[in-house]
Amino acid sequence: MNPFDTPSGFRAAFDALLAGTRRQLRLYDRDLDLLDIDDPTRLAALRALCVAGGGRRIELLLDDISRVARDHPRLMLLLRDFGHVLEIRKADPDAPRPDQAFVLADRRGVLLRADKSAIHGTVHEDDPARATELNHEFESMWQRAPEQVSATTLGL
Repeated sequence: MNPFDTPSGFRAAFDALLAGTRRQLRLYDRDLDLLDIDDPTRLAALRALCVAGGGRRIELLLDDISRVARDHPRLMLLLRDFGHVLEIRKADPDAPRPDQAFVLADRRGVLLRADKSAIHGTVHEDDPARATELNHEFESMWQRAPEQVSATTLGL
């Protein structure tokens, strides 16, 4: 278990988890602002996971998707090119949502912030029990997610 309590520590923990991801990355958070997902190095790691093929998946579940297209243009390009691998959905606002934010990597790695409004948390690179529990929670929310981010503009 490795704790972090700064934005840069959170991003470094995410990057380490992402670097070790081979098949599936799942993220649940309020939004993507803290993550700085359009950082070129971080985006290159996400792109590498997308191009690897073989059933890879990146699923981002957010409480607020209203600013994703505007604030994360590079992520939107990745979504356009790899919509079969990368998907972004909005969590159901009418269903209960956890206070915690988390990232799951290959059903083993867990990055956990006990409070979505706080920065501090921990990363567990090999905790299948916790990852399984959070995967069940994520899957339940994912299936109820009513709306997804589209990389294309309709009507053009």
